[in-house]
Amino acid sequence: MKYLKKRKKHMPIWALVVLDAMLVGLVLVVFAFFHHVLPAMVSNAQRPSMPQVQSTQPPQTQPEQTDSPTVPTGQTEAAETTAPTEPDNRTEWQKKFADHFTDEVVITDCSYTSPEVSITIETRTVGEGYSKSVYYVADVYVASADNFRAATANNELRYFGTQPPAEMARAANAIFAISGDFITYQKGGFLLRNGEIYAAEHNLNSICVLFPDGVMETHVGGTYQIDEILAREPLQVWSFGPVLLDENGQPREKYEVSTAVSYPNPRSAIGYYEPGHYCFVVVDGRQEGHSVGLRIPELAQIFADLGCTAAYNLDGGGTAVMLFGGEIYSRQSNGGRDLGDMLLITEQGYVPGEAE
Repeated sequence: MKYLKKRKKHMPIWALVVLDAMLVGLVLVVFAFFHHVLPAMVSNAQRPSMPQVQSTQPPQTQPEQTDSPTVPTGQTEAAETTAPTEPDNRTEWQKKFADHFTDEVVITDCSYTSPEVSITIETRTVGEGYSKSVYYVADVYVASADNFRAATANNELRYFGTQPPAEMARAANAIFAISGDFITYQKGGFLLRNGEIYAAEHNLNSICVLFPDGVMETHVGGTYQIDEILAREPLQVWSFGPVLLDENGQPREKYEVSTAVSYPNPRSAIGYYEPGHYCFVVVDGRQEGHSVGLRIPELAQIFADLGCTAAYNLDGGGTAVMLFGGEIYSRQSNGGRDLGDMLLITEQGYVPGEAE
């Protein structure tokens, strides 16, 4: 019996197609691995590593500064439109004595105040009966030495020249004035008015000097040097006396005056506190029932009591007079006397009678 050989079974055609496709895909994968992937891995392994970069935020830019201030929300811009502060043009004396000056002119029967001048007059009495004396104290502040002036009779220096006191005060536009040293009756000595020298020689008279800085000094006769005083460019030099107070502001122990002058008399005098602050005293006298007048030591004591640091006696008797607003304020003795000169307080633009 013959054995028949078994015929091998052949795979279906569709299986062969799939198998071929798989083999082709495998070949392509292997080719791609060795041709692309593996060389890239080797290249990356040999390449040096890059440093790690830290991520940072860009710096914030500050807003550009401007000259204009930032106005907070809710506020107006009124601050930006505020008017600039006006400069303070007051003098040092106006600042120092501000409480005594007024913005506008204010006048009463016994006072005058303005931006440049302050004057207050008090009438006082000492003693009783036949020994009673009446005197007037004017407390004066000025803005500058320009407010403190002097005048001569008829605005000239003529020997024995005189002028009625009210007429002279009005001509000089004086707010306030008192009698001076009767310069027109003096032929020599040390005499100077408003910076102009009339005489510059020594005599026995004491002197009172006013300097541009407002300082007032008194000198007993024979104790001063004219050249030294002139070197300081004085504004006024009065020659009469005596000097009333010592260096401590107290009445002096002795006064060089004649016997006639030592009796109670009408008096006129000037006192000094500090630059810009002065006082003037006029004493009525020789008028029975009204005022007998004062002696020199009594006059000196008034200035000491007022607190003055210096004081100086001027011409008295029938000459002694105080004027305010161009009118006589005190009571001259013996019917009054015309004057040769006066000390006065004034200011620019003042005309007696117009401001009242």
